[in-house]
Amino acid sequence: MIWTVFSLQYFLCTDLLMKTIFKITLYFTLFLVLTVFSSYVTFRIMGAKKTVAVPDLRKKNLIEANKEIMERRLYIKIDGEEFNQTLPAGTIIRQEIPPRERIKQGRTIRVIISKGPKRYYMPDFIGLNVDEARDLAIKNNLKIKRILRARSDAYEKDTVIGQRPTPDERGADRVSLLVSNGPFDVLYSCPDFAGMSLSAAKELVEKMGLEIELSGYGSRIVGQKPAAGSIIKRGDLIKLKLEHKEEQRLRWL
Repeated sequence: MIWTVFSLQYFLCTDLLMKTIFKITLYFTLFLVLTVFSSYVTFRIMGAKKTVAVPDLRKKNLIEANKEIMERRLYIKIDGEEFNQTLPAGTIIRQEIPPRERIKQGRTIRVIISKGPKRYYMPDFIGLNVDEARDLAIKNNLKIKRILRARSDAYEKDTVIGQRPTPDERGADRVSLLVSNGPFDVLYSCPDFAGMSLSAAKELVEKMGLEIELSGYGSRIVGQKPAAGSIIKRGDLIKLKLEHKEEQRLRWL
């Protein structure tokens, strides 16, 4: 009798356990099926996004580019900046995805934008000798485009008297220099030095900016070259012949 009751209880417990295991297995199977189905539906929905042609964003500013991107439900991201001599700052230089390529909506297009032309420091060349100006240009990675020459009374020969661009301008990698060719030629009528004392002749020559070459001995001028009345200019050489006063008196006798 006892054995019969124990067998009945064991059978009932086993039956309950089997039902519990069956329910757990059923629920787990349903969970897996729903998970797979949900993933499949999500994938299909996402994969069914509309494809659009990538617009050409090059040479457009960010406002123009963003307008075109939004119309196609795409996104834009600045991936870097570079100096560019032709495109102004804020303009797109290039894009990661080529124009006209078809992509799905929601994609991000990376772009490189311009920082504008590279600004070079322009030093002040005025007052420098030509050789000093060349050294300064090399030091600042600048190229001397051309050297023009002009007369100047204010600057010595081979001194820089002007430049383009000027020191307060920026953005150029070349410079043109204006160099002094010395003072303007000043023309004179050659004085008559005959009979002058040497000291008076030297004073006059210095005042006119002439060079002097002496020959002979004495304190009086008895000859000159070029002759009196000849056209001369500043810097010309005047040759003067000297004699003592006594020698002149003897010659006249």
